[in-house]
Amino acid sequence: MVICGATLALHGSVLAQGNDVTAEDLLEMDIEDLLNVEVTVASKKSEAMIDAPGIVVAVPREEIEMYGDRNLFQLMERQPSVYTRSSFAYSDNQAAFRGNMSAHSDVHTLLLLNGRPIRESAQGHSWPVYMMFPMEALEGVELIRGPGSVLYGTNAFTGVVNLKSRKVPDKSELSFSTMAGSYGSYNTTMSGGGKSGDVGFTGAFQVNGQRGYRYGMIDQGGIEGSDNEHSKNISGTAHLDYQRFSLDVFGADSDVFTMGVKPLWSNPDHKARTRRLFVNTGYNIPIHERVDMDLNLTYNLQENSLSTTNPTRIGNNSSDILGEATIHASPRDNLDFVVGYLQEYQKNYSADSEYFQSIPSYDYEPKSLYAQSDYRFNKCLKFIAGTQWNKSNQGVSDSISRYGVIITPFEKWGLKLLRGEAFRGPVAMESDLYDPPILVGNDDLEPETITTYDAQLFYHDEKTYAAVTYFNSIIDKQIIFDTSGPVMSYKNGGEQEFNGIEFEGKHFLTPKWHMLGSFMHQERDADVGINPTVVPENMFKFGMGRTWDWGSASIFYTFFGTPPRVSSPVVVNPTPEAINLISMNVRVDTSEWMGMKKGRSVLTLRVENLLNEKIYVPTMAYTGSPNSLPYGPGATFYLGLTMKF
Repeated sequence: MVICGATLALHGSVLAQGNDVTAEDLLEMDIEDLLNVEVTVASKKSEAMIDAPGIVVAVPREEIEMYGDRNLFQLMERQPSVYTRSSFAYSDNQAAFRGNMSAHSDVHTLLLLNGRPIRESAQGHSWPVYMMFPMEALEGVELIRGPGSVLYGTNAFTGVVNLKSRKVPDKSELSFSTMAGSYGSYNTTMSGGGKSGDVGFTGAFQVNGQRGYRYGMIDQGGIEGSDNEHSKNISGTAHLDYQRFSLDVFGADSDVFTMGVKPLWSNPDHKARTRRLFVNTGYNIPIHERVDMDLNLTYNLQENSLSTTNPTRIGNNSSDILGEATIHASPRDNLDFVVGYLQEYQKNYSADSEYFQSIPSYDYEPKSLYAQSDYRFNKCLKFIAGTQWNKSNQGVSDSISRYGVIITPFEKWGLKLLRGEAFRGPVAMESDLYDPPILVGNDDLEPETITTYDAQLFYHDEKTYAAVTYFNSIIDKQIIFDTSGPVMSYKNGGEQEFNGIEFEGKHFLTPKWHMLGSFMHQERDADVGINPTVVPENMFKFGMGRTWDWGSASIFYTFFGTPPRVSSPVVVNPTPEAINLISMNVRVDTSEWMGMKKGRSVLTLRVENLLNEKIYVPTMAYTGSPNSLPYGPGATFYLGLTMKF
């Protein structure tokens, strides 16, 4: 029997059968139902994951709840081939795919909300979305390991993360959750949704923060000091549907500890303040029974301030509008097309008078035109091809492509052979910055490019999914620091190559008991002058979860191998070593005790870093000093309660 169109979750535990799947519901599902899932991130359409033209992971809501991810950053840490950490400039701001991390900004990973890009033109980073997107608002998360620029443009370089909003419930729902834990940590979230006629709505509002653990080290100047890793954050998100119209909003206001632009205790203060706003309006137009068009207008705003060596903090603001028209066509049952045009308008505006605006005024209009098609030759052979023409902020025109084949000749085995290209255009901090004597931009920069080859062999049956993937990625014209002049600037460097192998799998012992895990080994080779990555060559992750009629329990282990040694003129802090992290999460249904319907009241107990690891990570290579930085507290404990009405 051939099942070329079968669907199977790569890294998910349940396909939601509504917005609230109770433990009792799980017991009634068979194992195949627990594994079924479809994704949209790889082709801008819903398709079986084994048919998607990418190395894709899908994380459904039920898995997020079982493993107790408090934020998107923790969810990313659990995923195959993803390495997470902070830099001294920003807290919990890096989630790197396949070994690629060498700078403070997470510019090689593109975040999407319901398929629309959350990106900004001044610095290009994803902070503070990782820490502040309300997890209660998510139906699931889709990830591509590898390039995605053909459909999504700049920043979809080594990874794409698509956040999917909760499905609109048929009946109105309201949920209130609160959690408190070590070092004065707190999180309070209100979420809900419902329908009124043709209008459907979901949303969440969150307040969180912490007094903070002690962040202590010897700085770049050889001075020993410490402060609390404190934070105060407010965020919210909403999704609205009305017939063929949709609206998505995300907003955040974050005030956190940071060392600043340089890791010095002598900086006048150690704070970073960021406000983010994302708004997308979409409208679907049916043209023919096999053709429709999506129109989207996306707005991204960022207001950011960061401590520096001067009494006045740096302040930079960006305001970006993106318009996109996408046509989807299926002229035949075995042939699909997607064609689109994207036009952006990027600019900044003056920072408040209390800040120094380090990026002068800019006004850019990058654009792109893309097309992708897939053709099913027969029920076991599918071909994919796509291309994008793009014009960067600096007026550089180029084109990229992707193509591949998916072969599923047997009932339980399949093969993906893929080649993809991607690009990342310079952000304003790299091209326009003027902050002497620290750093200045270079308006002659060209976009970075990457070419990735993937070969994945996967196996699936009614209880198991397993895959092994070989990848090869070559980055060209990587934007690096230029220290040849009197003031440090930026330039395009040479090549950097990554080769690696990934193993991942999931197995259901019973419909209520599963195991999942992954392993990656990667090696890197780079031209002289390229900033070395700080990602270890090896990582291993393993989790186990079990559901009962009264709740669930899970444990997850993450191993990050010894990171690369970064040459440093100031070796004053502990040498970074391998990291062993264990988290445990227990959820207990307390509804009966409180006289409520089943599933209406849930108590959560969570433990992180159970082994009480003291973690140091290497500093980024362009400074190399000090040699390492502290990262995260020791063991922490959390207690939470969720009430549904």
